[in-house]
Amino acid sequence: MKIKVLSRKSDLATIQAREFGEYLNSKYPDIQIDYKTKSTSGDKDLITPLSEMPIEGVFTNDLREELITKKCDLIVHSWKDLPIEVGNKTKIAATLQRADKRDILFLKKNKNNDKKEITILCSSPRRQYNVNKFIKNFLPNKYEEIKFENIRGNIPTRFKKFLQNPSSDAFIVAKAAIDRILLNNVPEFDELKKILKSYIDECLWTIIPLSINPCSPGQGALAIETRDNDDHLNHILNDINFDNDFFNVENERNILKIYGGGCHQKIGVSYITHSLGTIVSKRGEDENGNHFESWDLINEKKEKFFCSGEDEIYPEDLNSYKIFQRKELNNTILEVNNLKNKCIFISRISALQNDAKINSNNIIWSSGLKTWKKLADRGIWVNGSSDGLGEGFENNINSLTDFPWIKLTHSSSFESTIKNKINTYQLQKLDFEIDVYKKNFFYWMSGSAFKLVLEKYPEIKEKYHFCGPGNTYYEIKKLLGDDKNLFVELSYDTWKKKLLSS
Repeated sequence: MKIKVLSRKSDLATIQAREFGEYLNSKYPDIQIDYKTKSTSGDKDLITPLSEMPIEGVFTNDLREELITKKCDLIVHSWKDLPIEVGNKTKIAATLQRADKRDILFLKKNKNNDKKEITILCSSPRRQYNVNKFIKNFLPNKYEEIKFENIRGNIPTRFKKFLQNPSSDAFIVAKAAIDRILLNNVPEFDELKKILKSYIDECLWTIIPLSINPCSPGQGALAIETRDNDDHLNHILNDINFDNDFFNVENERNILKIYGGGCHQKIGVSYITHSLGTIVSKRGEDENGNHFESWDLINEKKEKFFCSGEDEIYPEDLNSYKIFQRKELNNTILEVNNLKNKCIFISRISALQNDAKINSNNIIWSSGLKTWKKLADRGIWVNGSSDGLGEGFENNINSLTDFPWIKLTHSSSFESTIKNKINTYQLQKLDFEIDVYKKNFFYWMSGSAFKLVLEKYPEIKEKYHFCGPGNTYYEIKKLLGDDKNLFVELSYDTWKKKLLSS
């Protein structure tokens, strides 16, 4: 069997088509693939911002005519480029395993860090709307004014424009695009990989969390479009389809459709698959100018809780959550200071001693946004976060660095994904009292806290316990012996609000 695969002419689109072809041949080695490319109206107009172009599908409609007239057998698209309504003669038959959904921000290394304004090259209304909060709160320099300027072109062109533009400070792009270029195995793009790496070396980079900046629906996913009546090919593609990724993209696009759809909208939606359920992040502004945002977990473990008031919950507030205190271990400060060329995972701000100085040649990763913000307030550039979803969740930085991971933690910490660690503090048990006969609902920020309370009050084992979806969940599950009374909530605040409104 021989098929003609069509894509746009850009380097990234060609790489994506080859990625599809390699995967198809890994499952069906007898299929011969003829690759074709074609420029679209969106490729030819490199001046008009995408949000100001008159129609959707400026990167896809011209290709579809080739498919309908049987000049090709399928098209490999970036799914986020597709209009909400594809048409009635073709269909999206499959998607590959989805790449990273997040955006990445690059900042020139040689820029004056004392500036109070920042100019970011970015044409996306969604990114412009969502990253304001990120820029103002999660970078070491506290910018008072954020300016956006439009930029068009393929990835190398945009990167070159950014670096050569003396008035620009930063540049935002889909991380999946960077990953695909840097990790592709097509020999003809070896020089492109070297060029892109050289551009990245001139910058600091940070990956913007999905909880703050949910992606454009379908970002990072490839859509394989075929003729609706091509039964044989559609059967093959159904066999290689990644059902869960397909489902998530369709849900993202359906939500966008509710709000009107298209790249003109200031709307981000991400469906994030996690071992404990699906996290849905939504943030943006509807057509009437109303702001909306949410960060929710959907899972199959549903139970209706009846809470009569705050006297049934623990802790009633975070100030009363005092089970132990943390004491810095000063004997490991020198070890932390000497770390070089490492990916350093910081689980909480207290894991980095006050007098410790992290070398700038390390990659810094935080467990969540609270820790990230406190690190930034200490003048530390943070490269990314696990977004409160667990230390190993969606780090995906192997295209950007091959540094080994090390974790800063406490001396009695549980075993975790990152095996190499430095004990920077220890837990000292406090005298605490909990009226466990009144308390029925508990929220835990760490497995260590649960373990201490369980040792003192074994009867809490039969109560209802809640925590985030990271290591704490698995630590508590191990201590409970099962998870019948263990539930996930993404934050203490959302947990408390839901319980008290039940």
